[in-house]
Amino acid sequence: MTAGIDRAREDLAAARLLDDNGFAAQAVSQAYQAARRAAEDALLLLGRTAAPSSAVVSAFVRHVVRERGIDPEAGRLLRSLFNRHRQVDHAYDVPPAEATSAIRDATGVVDIVGAWIDTSIRVMEERGSRPGHSPPHPSTKPVRRRC
Repeated sequence: MTAGIDRAREDLAAARLLDDNGFAAQAVSQAYQAARRAAEDALLLLGRTAAPSSAVVSAFVRHVVRERGIDPEAGRLLRSLFNRHRQVDHAYDVPPAEATSAIRDATGVVDIVGAWIDTSIRVMEERGSRPGHSPPHPSTKPVRRRC
């Protein structure tokens, strides 16, 4: 487990507290922040960064989902959470069910990304690679190249 995933789990706990105390809009935003933090952690493992929220979502889908083969559900949920986060910023009345749904979806993203990061780190260690240097897809074998 990485520090980024640990922090994402703390963000999820904060979202649950907000939801439990009637702050649905804030819980949705905090749930998105947890998922975003997990996505950023995956991108950092690949040696990539993206600052604005929309850039994180796009980079995650492109580099982690499409190029590295992580479960596409993580990308779909992250994009959905991003859209809901933006909507609640402009809404006055957010139903409590929306917060519960966002927390559930963000937990899914954090769990999927956390498992992928753990597997990727283990594969990199087995191959003698270092984090931040584009690890191979965990299910692929090393390619030997001729010089």
